[in-house]
Amino acid sequence: MRVPEDIHARVLELTRAIVDSYASADRKAAWELHAELREFCESTAAAGRDHPFLWETLADFTPDDRAAIELYKRALEQASLHGAATYEGSILLELAERHVTLGESALAYEYAVRADAVASGTDDLDLRRAISQFLLDNSVQDEEKPGSECNFPDAPPGPGAA
Repeated sequence: MRVPEDIHARVLELTRAIVDSYASADRKAAWELHAELREFCESTAAAGRDHPFLWETLADFTPDDRAAIELYKRALEQASLHGAATYEGSILLELAERHVTLGESALAYEYAVRADAVASGTDDLDLRRAISQFLLDNSVQDEEKPGSECNFPDAPPGPGAA
């Protein structure tokens, strides 16, 4: 799914300005530019030119994890709607990373597993590698993984059990 050149150019211009503002410690300018980026995303979507790139990028530049998660979910909706698997995988990975930051490891794991499933159907080896690394680095304890409960009454004791 290609990003229209004019959208890409404007988002790139704004994000570079945000980075420059932070680099020069001008937080006020950075927040004003962030608001301008949000307005551009909203007006572009309202004009019928919505694209997951808009919301994923806005989320990437949103420091508040909860606010960023909502933006990633909007991006994910757009990516799913258009069958853009590479975007879906990338966005799901970002959701997993934000949930880790919030200490929500089981939810992060669920998003990472979804990202892995989606990305496995793409030829984006860098994305697939990043997701695999995330899963390795952030594997949760078995009791935290969804569906990992063992309810067999005759199950043998775990390793190290006496």
